[in-house]
Amino acid sequence: MSFFRSPSMLYSPSHWFLKRRLKLRALSLLVAVQDHGNLQRAADALGMTQPAASKMLKELQEILGAPMVTRLHRGMQATPEGQVVTDHARNILSELNRVPTDIAALREKSEVQVSVGAIKAPALSMVPRALVEFQTRHRQARVSLLVDSSPALLEKLRREELDIAVGRLAPDLSPELFNYEELAESQTVRVVVRPGHPWLNRASIDWTLLRQATWVIPPQGSMLKLQFESIFVHQKMMPPQNLVETLDLDTIRQLLEKSSALAVLSNEVAKACKAVPLRTLSKTLSFKMQGFGLITLKNKPLSPAVAEMVQLLARIGHTHYPLKR
Repeated sequence: MSFFRSPSMLYSPSHWFLKRRLKLRALSLLVAVQDHGNLQRAADALGMTQPAASKMLKELQEILGAPMVTRLHRGMQATPEGQVVTDHARNILSELNRVPTDIAALREKSEVQVSVGAIKAPALSMVPRALVEFQTRHRQARVSLLVDSSPALLEKLRREELDIAVGRLAPDLSPELFNYEELAESQTVRVVVRPGHPWLNRASIDWTLLRQATWVIPPQGSMLKLQFESIFVHQKMMPPQNLVETLDLDTIRQLLEKSSALAVLSNEVAKACKAVPLRTLSKTLSFKMQGFGLITLKNKPLSPAVAEMVQLLARIGHTHYPLKR
């Protein structure tokens, strides 16, 4: 009987090895016998008794219709037929041994997940550049971006709902909680309006008008909102009450385009909204915000994917916001 033939389908029930119920363990035994040159040592390597191994070898030779080994004075040696079968068995077992590794690699590739949070300015520019570069390296990766205020981002980072934040650290925040790498130094924040706004032609604007105006500012809890309110408190006035609190860029842009609202924005965000500074204001309303940087949770090991994203954000951030010192 010829037991080597080209199968038309690997899974056909008519194949000789399926009809004869050839066992992988028997193939493993044959390879072990060749490696050890001794049936007892081969059985030990497979965790079998010597009689069980002898019986399995006999069954294998009956299935294949040819002797697989020949007994020598001090052990065993493969017959020519046995050598052919052993070579195929090695290939089969080697391929099967790769299955867990290949599955793990596939799972690791498909399960690459990174969550990034960012304040508005870097979310408009440097962060998307890093995300695009990361996605070109990891086609199956799942990357999320949350745009929010620094306090909100830090709270989510603390709760491990984010892997990385690009934002500001409050001065009173415990340094034991977070790692921080500065990307940008202090940023100028201005009051901006749409082109053609009627106040652009005014020689001056008093504080009463400013308090009565409609303002677009970040939501409650943001550092920028706190600094904005403190300016009016410093003038011994209640902060403006006619507010639209949002971080949504489209909403800010629409409000500026379709109304006479004033917005408190960094230069980068103002440019994205096509807004212009209201230059006739008191210099008091042109102020600086502290710089921002990369923030991760201390004492939390970074996965390889998160570590790679941190490196990307740092490289692109330092290029986009070159530090002067």
